[in-house]
Amino acid sequence: MKRAVASALAALLLAVAVRADAVSLPAADVMVMAAARTIDGLAMRDGEDRSVSLSAYRGRVVVLNLWAPWCLPCRKEMPELAALQKQLRTDGVVVVPLAFDWKGKIGVRQFYAETGISNLPVLVGDGENLKEVTGLSGLPTTLILNGRGEHVATVAGAAQWSDEKTLAWLKNLSSR
Repeated sequence: MKRAVASALAALLLAVAVRADAVSLPAADVMVMAAARTIDGLAMRDGEDRSVSLSAYRGRVVVLNLWAPWCLPCRKEMPELAALQKQLRTDGVVVVPLAFDWKGKIGVRQFYAETGISNLPVLVGDGENLKEVTGLSGLPTTLILNGRGEHVATVAGAAQWSDEKTLAWLKNLSSR
């Protein structure tokens, strides 16, 4: 099991999409629209090692961020996503950070403690499952799911999430 996890993480590490020193652009400006499809088969475990399903978020727009604590662009983006959660939590939008780290929930909790993030859940995924369900392996990547749980847009690489254009787009999507 540990060998499979290590190989999946190595594959993700090789596929990191953005250099650490790259300037991130507003998410709305780099978002690529996707044909609406569900990704319910995505495996997630919470901080208590319980299985979590994306269907638990139905009725809300989901900003599903695929990240890892060892990924420098991910580390830069995560505080922005925590701020987004605070801004839009009453607007039907939820940020769901799904981590891929060999340390599992311990690595995520350490990162949250280091950065003062307290409003995001601890969720850990499986790299092989991610590739199988979504075809993706690069980190960071953010998938936008509509209220029906359908993947409708993708942001590859780190992005800014607090600009007015992105906030308006997410609010509009949640009102549909």
